[in-house]
Amino acid sequence: MAPTAAPVRSLPPGSVLKPSGHQIIAQYLAPKVLTGDTTTVPGLVAEGVDVFSAANPAALPFHPSSRREHGEAWGYFYGAQPTDDTRPVAGGFWARYGPEKGYVHGHRGAMEAIAFRRRFALHITRRGDDGRVVEVPTPWLMKEYRLNKGAAVFRAAAAWPGPKANMDCVVRKIFANPPPPPSPCSSDEEFPAYRYPGGADEDAGYASDEDLKRVGYRLEKEPARKRARF
Repeated sequence: MAPTAAPVRSLPPGSVLKPSGHQIIAQYLAPKVLTGDTTTVPGLVAEGVDVFSAANPAALPFHPSSRREHGEAWGYFYGAQPTDDTRPVAGGFWARYGPEKGYVHGHRGAMEAIAFRRRFALHITRRGDDGRVVEVPTPWLMKEYRLNKGAAVFRAAAAWPGPKANMDCVVRKIFANPPPPPSPCSSDEEFPAYRYPGGADEDAGYASDEDLKRVGYRLEKEPARKRARF
């Protein structure tokens, strides 16, 4: 049975919602932990969805505007705690790759990481003709954002009266951007060789100084489509 969740907030026709890592942290994770308030970006992150229960991430409840041709898709999902570096799923596993990124806040000597991002890639396992198990990469990737509960701002929040927030919660961006179908003249490969982003930062174009100053989420649009404003 496919995972389900409350419907994501509807967007004006033609709008595409793609928040940066900074915006996910500052406008969803931090407010949720500190105040329990996620009204700044209502419906951005789907809650109550176990992303690891889906053998094929395509079965996850992505918003219709977050699907494109050739299998491209993306969505944002809440999790109660970070996953391990390797997470088994039906028919395969998610494996961490690349370095961890820290999101730094503060000035000069008082700067510290307030959140982190880790990256994962989905592999499926198949039995080859020789009987051995073969690990096959897929186009599905995941970014997992979590707060640094050791940062000063969150240590102070832990001392506040009232119910204690879950400092271990995460937001997972599940996405796929597979290459277009090969042309008839291309070589015939049983499994395409997907290459995971490495040297270039996947947040390039998002984590800018201007992004740090902005309030609201990033709404990208394709040519001749409308930009939504909130």
